[in-house]
Amino acid sequence: MGRVSAANGKAWISSTGGNALRLGWEPAAQVGVEDARSVVEMSTVLAGGRPYVLLVDLTMLVSISTEAREVFNACHDVLAAAMVGHGPMDRVLAAPSGNAGHPTRFFTSESEALSWLDGLNSGGTDS
Repeated sequence: MGRVSAANGKAWISSTGGNALRLGWEPAAQVGVEDARSVVEMSTVLAGGRPYVLLVDLTMLVSISTEAREVFNACHDVLAAAMVGHGPMDRVLAAPSGNAGHPTRFFTSESEALSWLDGLNSGGTDS
């Protein structure tokens, strides 16, 4: 299983190797609590029930409800999440992820985000 759809087709999740997943959204996606639950459920399935690191592409998102953020932030299977975006709006969308129970960081470079996740995944720190 390489790529799965979630949130009634609004989102897709793919394995990038090992225990790393990538989450992307369809253009102009507005994420509600049921969308978040669907993404978490499908991520768990794709990861085989094991903890995983997550690269989140925020560039297509329009909004994330407070309830959806709570679902994402409470996910215990996520070891770390790197949020990737291009501008101030994406940074605003990523900001509440700092309340998650796992390390999170915002990046404007996907390669830097992947390097950070790789470092954490191989026993590095959040610094």
